Amino acid sequence: MTFKYINTVLSCLLAANLAACGSSSSSGDSSAVTSVSMRAAPSPANAPVMLAGNKVFTTAEGHTVTLTKAYLVISSTTIETTCGANFSAALESVIDVIVPRAHAHTTTTPTSTGVPYVIDLLAADNVSVSIGGMSPAVADYCGVDIDLFAADDDAINLPVAAGEPDMIGRTVYIEGSYSLSGGGAGAIKIDTGATLINRYLQLSALMMISASSPTGSVSLGINYDTWFDAVDLAVLETETAVTTSPSDANVGQVLQNITASIHQL
Repeated sequence: MTFKYINTVLSCLLAANLAACGSSSSSGDSSAVTSVSMRAAPSPANAPVMLAGNKVFTTAEGHTVTLTKAYLVISSTTIETTCGANFSAALESVIDVIVPRAHAHTTTTPTSTGVPYVIDLLAADNVSVSIGGMSPAVADYCGVDIDLFAADDDAINLPVAAGEPDMIGRTVYIEGSYSLSGGGAGAIKIDTGATLINRYLQLSALMMISASSPTGSVSLGINYDTWFDAVDLAVLETETAVTTSPSDANVGQVLQNITASIHQL
């Protein structure tokens, strides 16, 4: 009788151990230590790849643009498991705001970067830098939602050199010049804290984060050489002579071009 009782106890202990092992394996998938890095770089669409310094390129209309300062704030990025109509819709809407909107700095979550990053478009082309990271749940991720609004004082990579703009409260800052294909030249200056249209970017392939493959990376390119396509540069200069208003047609076109220029490298 004692022998039978001992066998029963051993059987129960073995069953309990097996159950515990099974539970540990299952929870291992959901509690895997994951890491996704977000990266970004200036990346011309049509112009030759350039080193750090002034960027010179030709617009779709054949005008020459030289950028001597160019900054864009990526305020946050969020990876998504469901990519709906927003991720394939054309950028047909107008800029989100006419009057610059005040923003507190966003919060980092397991699927989003919460610290704004100031991209210097005069850095070397196609050399990506980390703009933040996250530790998402195990899942398949199909897209990235990119927010573009003004930097706060916690933003990373704020320009500090003499003569550079204070990017706190600004989303886009551009200085440069243009030469028209038919003759004529002028100056470019865009300075705004407006919130731009979100960029919903569908990834070229699913980013599958799992216990066996816990890390991933998304690299964003910014086609700065498309920013002035379909823009009347002489009128743009007039529009921005005093201040930069997103409600002006050519300014609005530049800001929409900026959103559209963000792509996956």
